[in-house]
Amino acid sequence: MLPHHQLVLVQRADDLIKTKSTGTPRQMAKRLGLSERAWYYLLDQLRNDYGLPIVYCRFRRSYYYTDDASHWEDFLQKFINYPLYFKNNGLIC
Repeated sequence: MLPHHQLVLVQRADDLIKTKSTGTPRQMAKRLGLSERAWYYLLDQLRNDYGLPIVYCRFRRSYYYTDDASHWEDFLQKFINYPLYFKNNGLIC
């Protein structure tokens, strides 16, 4: 599960991926304010833990989703429904 403070990173990544304007992995990491290694770690979590269909196109030099679904809303719903983040009907930050 991603910590609450990483939601901003995930939303920014989602926006860049939806518009296919991420650039190379190194450029994506820079746009998110992460190291390249940290970007790969986050990408691995998004793909494997949350099932987001993110792929990289070497020709376009950008990440993209393999379908047109709204992934940010799906991700946020999974995050909010995660039981460790609830206490007394409120979100723990």
